[in-house]
Amino acid sequence: MLLDPEVWAAARLSLALSAAAVLLAAVPGVPLGALLGLARGRFSGALLLIARVGMASPTVIVGLLVYGMLSRRGPLGGLDLLYSPAAIIAGEVLLAVPLIVALGASSVDGLDARFGETVRLLRLGRWRAVLLAVRDARDGFLAALLVAFARCIGELGVALLVGGNLRGSTRTLTTAIALETSRGEFERAVALGLVLLALALGVNAVVAVLFRRGRAA
Repeated sequence: MLLDPEVWAAARLSLALSAAAVLLAAVPGVPLGALLGLARGRFSGALLLIARVGMASPTVIVGLLVYGMLSRRGPLGGLDLLYSPAAIIAGEVLLAVPLIVALGASSVDGLDARFGETVRLLRLGRWRAVLLAVRDARDGFLAALLVAFARCIGELGVALLVGGNLRGSTRTLTTAIALETSRGEFERAVALGLVLLALALGVNAVVAVLFRRGRAA
């Protein structure tokens, strides 16, 4: 079953969509995470709270939100993106951004106290300080990206609601598992699950190495 072309097609699609979503989410997520990690104030605290709430949001809720935006009656219905890979990527971006922001901010906040002193002594501007924070907390940000990737590749709600589980187009590992289980094809579902589990274990192993290296630094 593990050699079944459909298993690997779903695996490749899941990898591609999740990687694209995390890369897109990193564009606003990394600098915003660094900025919130450096900032002190009620507004930055409120944004960080929103990001932490977003981390725990059920994927089906995010899927409903994206579905409402992309449906024919929605504000973006004219783009005709519903039940397409782009729709899944859009939903997964919404899942990834809060994770990257919250975990990235925690990494910056955990930097050595001398970092803040260096910023003040050099009189760095806000965005130069952000770039320096991202550089110094790079392991933490990389771990945040990997955690976001793991959440995206293992989610079901978004892929099912806005992707539609279309064979050869939007069928990911998780939606394929749900489909095969409903059909009674338990062996195929297990094969898909093993591939997904292997990917998740690989990501978690890399994250563990990064955290261990961060503590040793």
